[in-house]
Amino acid sequence: MKHDKPFFSIIFPIYNREIYLQETLQSILSQSFGDFELIAIDDGSTDQSLAILQSLQDQRIKVFTQSNLGVSEARNTGIKHAKGEYLCFADSDDILHPNYLQDFYTLIQKTQASLIKNNSIIKFHSSPKFRPHYQLKHIHIVSLNTKNIKIGGTIWSYCIKTSLVKDIHLLFLPQRIMEDEIFIFMLLPFVDHLVLFRGSPYLYRQHSNSIVSTHPVAFDRINNFHDLILWYQHHKFLDSFPIPFYILYDISLKNPNYLTYISRSKEMLQTLNLSPSLLSQDPLIPHLLKEEAKAFQEYHAKSRGKIKFYLRKFLCRFF
Repeated sequence: MKHDKPFFSIIFPIYNREIYLQETLQSILSQSFGDFELIAIDDGSTDQSLAILQSLQDQRIKVFTQSNLGVSEARNTGIKHAKGEYLCFADSDDILHPNYLQDFYTLIQKTQASLIKNNSIIKFHSSPKFRPHYQLKHIHIVSLNTKNIKIGGTIWSYCIKTSLVKDIHLLFLPQRIMEDEIFIFMLLPFVDHLVLFRGSPYLYRQHSNSIVSTHPVAFDRINNFHDLILWYQHHKFLDSFPIPFYILYDISLKNPNYLTYISRSKEMLQTLNLSPSLLSQDPLIPHLLKEEAKAFQEYHAKSRGKIKFYLRKFLCRFF
């Protein structure tokens, strides 16, 4: 193993995860591909998380501490200290399949891609169940010049060339929800293509203390979209790369905060003064700007086929 230049840098933020931390660390340190550094950033934990980290005797672990600034700032600290050729990410309560890094390495050697996404995810609550061996499958390359790119933003499913991130000085937006989604969209214009695959899975722990489960509507996505537009403008991508307008209305039609979210999206979008040609990239955006939130909800429902769905459901009662 090359300690001065590992192949992977695993960015690993921690905040009060003593219950799960040892299991997560074991899954990382026992990876079949061992050429990595684990950059652990304790984000002001008040439990025994930091003590657990400091007790481990493994030269691959690099521990950094900071006051409680949030997961974005913790990841930014990790990126700044990363020495590996590629960045990977892991959360401190999840588990990596033993061959998780090996599959990324195999595809990097095969494709030389700067951005790879593993779509194999297993959700679990307490004890994960998975097969010991997985085969790489459904490998395909996605062009990044098509409209309405929607690939998902969970940062731990990606592997990214470190020099690409550092060369453009890309960091996570601080104090935000859904910060990983917008990070990926800020990165995409600099990438020719994205390699997608399914292989050894990332095991995602679901529990009641997660940010997603306790934050019913991520209104931060609206601010994230605003900052994404400014980023595209600064780098002169606004007219050459598709804009993910769906962020401004992509929440459940049944969400109790739906109308508020749509109203705020409309207000924010109006401040950007985007050209008609840009706004026409998404068929729903002209309706968002023109209609009240309640009226837009009907257009949104039609776009999802909800009316036909409920009509069929209604008619099934009589036929």
